[in-house]
Amino acid sequence: MSRHRAPRGPSNRMRWSMGIAAVLLGLMTVGAYAAYTGLDGNIRHVSADDLGDRPPKRTKAENILVVGSDSRAGANSQYGREDGARTDTMILFHVPASGQNVRAISLPRDSVVRIPSCQTANGTTLRAQTGMINTAFNNAGLTCAWKTVEATTGVRVDHVMEIDFSGFKSMVDALGGVDLTVPRAINDPKAKLRLAAGRQHLDGEQALAYARARYTVGDGSDLSRIKRQQQLMGAMATKAKAELANPARLYSFLRAATKSITTDPDLGLRSMYDLARSTGDPATMKFVTVPVEPYPGDPNRVQWSQPAAQRLFASLQ
Repeated sequence: MSRHRAPRGPSNRMRWSMGIAAVLLGLMTVGAYAAYTGLDGNIRHVSADDLGDRPPKRTKAENILVVGSDSRAGANSQYGREDGARTDTMILFHVPASGQNVRAISLPRDSVVRIPSCQTANGTTLRAQTGMINTAFNNAGLTCAWKTVEATTGVRVDHVMEIDFSGFKSMVDALGGVDLTVPRAINDPKAKLRLAAGRQHLDGEQALAYARARYTVGDGSDLSRIKRQQQLMGAMATKAKAELANPARLYSFLRAATKSITTDPDLGLRSMYDLARSTGDPATMKFVTVPVEPYPGDPNRVQWSQPAAQRLFASLQ
């Protein structure tokens, strides 16, 4: 089981995050958007009909929930055999109307929260329950994760995006891999990852393993893994900024990205492009993690520390 250390408070990190960061950064480099509009049809969409009573939208800021799915379906079956899918990564992006001072809030997957009643894909109604936040996705998909984040944070989520294992790997490969510094040597048979300490070049498979590795790296906690994912996405953004000015590389990246994501009906390639164009320098993005503390009912789980967590979410409302 994992061990958790409650942080002293939200920490700021000047890095992009998984999936959407690289997608948006890539779109920002597009000189002729029309050449890529045919890729929009690759994107899958989910219904937004089961959100129920939603938090009011008080500002013109955009809030985007991004999840990294650990589904073992299709091409992802090589990563193990498990029913359903969970969210290995949950990040809430807050983009002010000015496009400046963008924030990304990581929601630890082991957070115990109140999950509202949700409709499954086959029409079954699941009763409200208390559980790990990532089980909302496992129980009833992306729309239930969307509904849960709104209910637990009080923040209106304007858009959602899901990226799966194989999709993330393909996007890294489309960039030609990424470079990052590994603090300590890693030998993780479960993640099939072996890396020496120091500067390393990772291909898509290695980058995915680095993002997923947990029990043999750091202190074994989900919070430790979040820090590695943020480090990886910083490296991915750096590579994207250098590589995506090449039209052929950009097309390959967007093709991999659009084939790998699921979004709400209103988030397509055009709206992603408009959003990316409105934002400032991605290097100034501020990263925070929801402050947590051990959950009394299970020392291997966490709960959000109050009132610190509520103050964080209030600043987004």
